[in-house]
Order: sequence, then C-alpha cells, then structure tokens
Amino acid sequence: MEKSLIEVFNRSFEEIKKIAEKGKIKKYVEFKENKIFTFYFNERIEIDLKSGKFYPNIDDREKVLILHYLSKECKTNPNGIITFKDLPEGTFYFPSIYSRIHKPLIEKYGKRPDDFVEKMVGIGGTKISDYSVRINIFPDIFFIFEILPEDQEFPADLKVFFNKTSSKIFEIEDLAIIGEIVVSKIL
Repeated sequence: MEKSLIEVFNRSFEEIKKIAEKGKIKKYVEFKENKIFTFYFNERIEIDLKSGKFYPNIDDREKVLILHYLSKECKTNPNGIITFKDLPEGTFYFPSIYSRIHKPLIEKYGKRPDDFVEKMVGIGGTKISDYSVRINIFPDIFFIFEILPEDQEFPADLKVFFNKTSSKIFEIEDLAIIGEIVVSKIL
C-alpha cells in the first residue's frame, strides 16, 4: 500500500472503530463481536476491527472505499439518479473520468454491446434495458452503465449514472474509483 493510501486507510479505520464503539453503525451494516459485515458488489465483506483484516481480502483502494462508505451516513434519502457532470465539480473533473471509465469501455464494447451486458451481468449487474445494466456497489449505492453502440451515423458512447445517495456519501474521486473498479472487473 502506498504511503498516502496507508494514511487514509489508518485514519478511516480508526474512525470506523470509534463509530462501532458508539454503536452508531449505519443501516445495511451488521456489527457483532468486533466485526463489521456489509455487502460490496453483492459479496459479503467482513472487517475484523481488532486485526484490521478484510475477508475476503480485496484491493487496498477497495478497502478505503468500504471504510468511507461505512463512515458516512446520508441523513436523507434523495431520490433520482445523476451523472458525474451533475456534481458541482463534475464538469471540471469529467475529462479525467472520461479517460478512466468511458474511453476503455467504449473502445472494448462500442461495437459489441451484447458482450458488455453479458460481462456486467457476470459481475453481479442486473440488465434493465437492451444495453443498460444496474450494479449494486453497496446495499444503498448503485451505478447504471449504459453503452450506446456504434452505428452508421454515430460513434459509440457510454453513460454512467448513480443514485443521488452516492454523491452524499462519496467525494467525486471515490465515485471515479468505483467506476474504475467496475471497468477493471469487465475488461
């Protein structure tokens, strides 16, 4: 783990331990015997608060995302879906997001949208239209990826949506990392 990631992990882990000690664990999360249980990409994750270990063992960036998720509660339940561009800093940040999330998927699946849907369903997504798939990141956090296939008039494109609750819990960089993780799972 790189130094800055270690610092973020340690700070976030200590915050989670304090929250657990106070019994203020968020909805959709179970706490018992110094262990926290939640779902991440439809897989049950166990975090041992004594050892700091995650079961199953996952990538360090993913551990930090889970800790960020666990440490922030969305007091309201905002309805609706938004895109990166809908966030206050989204337009500024979008070129980076495009190169990290959109471009790799468009290049690989722009001419093969059925393969895109098959891969997304293979990592736990649910097909919601011909070329759109919803994937649950956490029990109350989801993303929707929609590939618009290339045709004779237009190049392929990708749309990425997420529920508004996501933007209340995560900073834009965390949301971009979630998108990158999805990309890495299907490339």
